[in-house]
Order: sequence, then C-alpha cells, then structure tokens
Amino acid sequence: MMVNLKLVKALFIISIVIFSIGCSKDDESPIPVVEIPNPIEPSYSVPSTYNFVNASGASTVDFNGQKQRLEMAMELIDYIKTANTLGVSISASTLNNMYANTGYTWLDVPALGLTGSTKQLKDKTAEGDVGVQNMVENYFDSLEVLSNLNYDNSAGTYGFGGVWDNGVKSYLQAGSGIEYKEMVEKVLICAVFMNQMTINYLGSIANDDNDNILSGKTYTEMQHHWDEAYGYFTSEINYPTEGTDRFWGKYTFAREAVLGSATTISQAFRTGRAAIDNKDYLTRDVQIAIIRNEMEKICAGTAINYLNQAKSNLTNSVLKNHQLSEAKGLIDGLRYGYNSVSGNGMTSTEIDTALVYLNDFENITVSDINTLIDLVASKTGLTSVKTSL
Repeated sequence: MMVNLKLVKALFIISIVIFSIGCSKDDESPIPVVEIPNPIEPSYSVPSTYNFVNASGASTVDFNGQKQRLEMAMELIDYIKTANTLGVSISASTLNNMYANTGYTWLDVPALGLTGSTKQLKDKTAEGDVGVQNMVENYFDSLEVLSNLNYDNSAGTYGFGGVWDNGVKSYLQAGSGIEYKEMVEKVLICAVFMNQMTINYLGSIANDDNDNILSGKTYTEMQHHWDEAYGYFTSEINYPTEGTDRFWGKYTFAREAVLGSATTISQAFRTGRAAIDNKDYLTRDVQIAIIRNEMEKICAGTAINYLNQAKSNLTNSVLKNHQLSEAKGLIDGLRYGYNSVSGNGMTSTEIDTALVYLNDFENITVSDINTLIDLVASKTGLTSVKTSL
C-alpha cells in the first residue's frame, strides 16, 4: 500500500484545528492555523503484514518481550478460571509469583522461554505504580478466599460469595456479584498493555534514535520501541488474520463491524513502522494519534457492548454479574490510556463518576445502565453507535 501523504497532511491539519478548538473554549482569539510544507510524494510502500526487513533481507522486527508478557497474562488468567469449577481452590501466593515472575514454572506452550525470564507483568503495571500493583495483589487475595469457600451459589443469592452457576455458565463471584477474574484481566490489558503501548512507547518515540543500529541487532531504537508498542496489541504479525483470540486483538476484532477498529489499528501500526523506516515522522505522528484514539474507542466500546448485554440479563444474576464486571474493569481501565492521562479523553474524575452506577449489581436498573452508556459514549465519541455495540 502506498502512503497518501496528501491525506496524511489533511488529517494532521484537522487534528491540530480540533485540538486548538478543544483547548481554547474560553479564548476568543483566532485559532492559529499551522501550515505544513507540501510534502514530496513518498516512494515507500506499507506491507500487508507486520513484516519489515533491512537491505540484506533480515527481519528488523522484535517484540519477544511483549509476546512473553501476553503469554504470562494468558496463563495467569487461565489459572484463575480453574476456580470457576466448584471445589477448585487457587492460591494468592501462586498468583503473586506469576505476576512478578518469581520462582514460577510456566507451562509455556509456545516455548517463549518464560521460566527464568527477566520479563514480568508487575513492574509494567501503570508504569510501576505501587498502589495499582497492590490493588492487583488484593484481588489475588480475594480470589483465594472465595475459592476456598467452596460455596455453591446456584441460587444466585447476593451476599453469598462462591461459584455462581446458572446451569450453563459458572463463575467465581463475590457476594456483591463482582468477578475478580475480570478485574484482574482488565488491569493487565489496560494498566499494562494499553498503558505501555500508548504512553510509554508511543509517548517517547520522538526522542528515540533512528539513525544507528543497536549493537548486535538489526534495528534502531525507534524501530524497536514501535515494535514493542505493537507487541502489546497483538503477538501476531498478520493480525487480524490471526491473533483475534485474546486480549486487545480479540476485543478489537469483535468491534470491527461497528468501529472498523481491527482494520484501522493494524494499518496504523504498519504505516507508522514503514514511516519510521523511511524517516517520515509526520506520517508516524499521525498514526500515533490514530492508535491512541482507537484504543480508547475499543476499550469504551467493549464496555458499552457488555452493558448492552447486561440489560438483557437483569434477571439472570450469573450473566449479569459477569457482564457488569467486564464493563466495570474496562471503564476503570480507560484511566490508564494516553487519552485519559493527557486530558484529551475521558478523565479519571469522569471515570469515577461513571463507576458509581456500578456500585450495586443486585439492584441496578435498565435506566442506570442507559445513563452509564450515555456518559461513556459521550466522552469517547461513541454516541452515534452506542446502540449498535
């Protein structure tokens, strides 16, 4: 695919104008117009998969550390899910060891070298925020306690934690209905994967060196950091042909019909990497904005999807709890993305306001859920599609 820099230029100017409008609500002075020199039509192409090579034909792509962390998260979540079966207990100590990758022997089916690796999930959580790390570990404690209750809550009675079972689905849920497995998973995909992607790597990439090949490698610092951002989105270079079965790859593909996110974000990552290879930093920066906006929409849009499902299951406490827990984790997770942190998206204060509607799973109403959907949609640009999600 050839890069159309005329389109890139137009998008860039539009984004600047929109930003100027948003930042000058109370300023009556004229909005500045940023003029960008006419670009030369580029000679480079964007590959159809995330496959980039140097002049010798050697791959310049490396996001093995991210592959390891995605697999660690997958194993950790799979371990928690075993407690959805009555009589199966799980250990907070084991979960802590998995989280920090200390003294744990992984199954490591893809043979990524997880056991003994220096990679871990804990130190990447919210850029090392101890408060968020402690919150995750508190979830682990709650999971251990609930699993050891060995309580069959097939009646779906609030106030009794254990395995809630409706005859078709069973989940380990607290007496309040909260499903801590979902809270853990959403912290991992939002406070680790989305945060690292949109803030840590894409946020500092303009300062990376893109002239010198790293010692013993085939890529520059900038190329590598862009790859690492991609690796937190998916572990597959041919997404969305593959990689649609877990975490952001799964949620993004599920929103494709309404938001077109799988196509948009995979193309943005490939276009940005091609731009870096050709030192086209204007195009790179446009792709960064696209990725950040799409990640917010995917996160919020998936939360709205679960809220819409919950409206149809208000009398099925097991499914309602599960869907509301998914939504709660995703809405809370928005605070770890670039748009929220920068103040360009749904702010932490607005997120806290939204979460109030999810304080009482037992007595939540359709009206409560609709109000919450309206709030989240209005803050993330999804009002026009909220009923389709």
